Amino acid sequence: MKWMNRHSSLRARALVHEPDGWLLALLTALVTFGTLMVYSASFPDGTGEGALGVLLRQLLFVAVGATGLLIAMRIDYHRYAALAFPAMVAALLLLAALVLIPGLGTSAYGAKRWIDIGPVTFQPSELAKPVIVLYMATWMAGKRERVRSFSLGLVQFAVIMGLLIGLVMLEPDLGTSILIATIGVAIFLVAGAELVHFGILAISGSVAFLTLALSASYRRDRLLVFLNPDGDIQNLGWQLYQARLALGSGGLFGVGLGASTQKFAWLPAAHNDAIFAVVGEELGLLGCTVLLGLFVAVAYRGYRIAMRAPDALGALIAVGITTWIVFQAAFNIGGVTLAIPFTGIPLPFISAGGTSLVVAMCAMGVLLNISRQTLSDAELHPVVSRQAVTAPAPAPNMVVARQAPPQPAAAWRQDTDSLPLVTHVAAREAIPRSHTGARRVLHRRHRVERQRDDRWT
Repeated sequence: MKWMNRHSSLRARALVHEPDGWLLALLTALVTFGTLMVYSASFPDGTGEGALGVLLRQLLFVAVGATGLLIAMRIDYHRYAALAFPAMVAALLLLAALVLIPGLGTSAYGAKRWIDIGPVTFQPSELAKPVIVLYMATWMAGKRERVRSFSLGLVQFAVIMGLLIGLVMLEPDLGTSILIATIGVAIFLVAGAELVHFGILAISGSVAFLTLALSASYRRDRLLVFLNPDGDIQNLGWQLYQARLALGSGGLFGVGLGASTQKFAWLPAAHNDAIFAVVGEELGLLGCTVLLGLFVAVAYRGYRIAMRAPDALGALIAVGITTWIVFQAAFNIGGVTLAIPFTGIPLPFISAGGTSLVVAMCAMGVLLNISRQTLSDAELHPVVSRQAVTAPAPAPNMVVARQAPPQPAAAWRQDTDSLPLVTHVAAREAIPRSHTGARRVLHRRHRVERQRDDRWT
């Protein structure tokens, strides 16, 4: 909470400097890398669209996302605070309509996650990610110390998160639910939540998600595949088995860009959820390491922006966006490599997909806007010199006490009694409290003279 208090007294300033160039370069590299990999991985596309069609569609999404990024980068992020509540209501209504209104959504792979409006298809759960970042950041920044309260902090947070996650689970989409929970908890913790409350959330959340994972047969199957990857490679473990073959076939330097064989009818969803396996096969361990390094660098730049944000709202939004991108990448890569159970969420900026790419790029635009208002080292750690702290000039009607030269006791008392002196206490109180050094000097002088007066009495 001390870290948040450091920013709470600061106000957002005008856009006075350029956005984080390193973050912009990292984002450009990720989007370019992802577009190339989508083109390579989509040659055996089963929809008949072909690799060129998939590439053109992906380039269209990149153009839309880049436009949204440039717009978001120019808009002061403080303006989004007024949209937090309406956006949350809209997200809840979209999710509720998707799961409750028959015929509205489109089903695929046993889940109802898409809404078709004419030629446009989008996932409400993808829109819920930036909404939860904006809403929680605005809400927590306004609560300040009340975040530590059990009823005003933990209980209200749990109700809001439970409502949103519950609707996402009805699609069903466990992977996105876990990611949204991770984003919310990260913002809640950084905002100053008590560690005891954080522990309660961690334990109760783990129990809830484990219960949900065991409540459906296909989720139990994924958990069994994680625990025993070679138990049923012809059926349940087929995708992850082929992903492991692709990663192993790449070796150190890979078989070459576009030369993957696993993507040809062997590896399901090669250009979507399992695209990291294609990266490993075509570019090898070296390519995977470079991709991981890009996401680690994004994490560093994003959290650095959060540390230098001018106020709590900017810090919490930056934490939320960075946690979203980095942990989504970790969940995808961890699932493909069997480090964690497979969740089926896309790899940010790399996997094919319109809603995910556009929303993530717009969110990065907001993060870049925060980076335009970050504080410098001098503003973060001001150093006040002792010589620079001076007492203000006395008021016109004030006679400041002067130091008397050493005299005999009687002469000193007679001299001081005859002068209309203003006490050091009054002089000290007349000095503004911001001049701490001057007030301390006068306080010490007053104490010394009072002791000397007592000694001569």
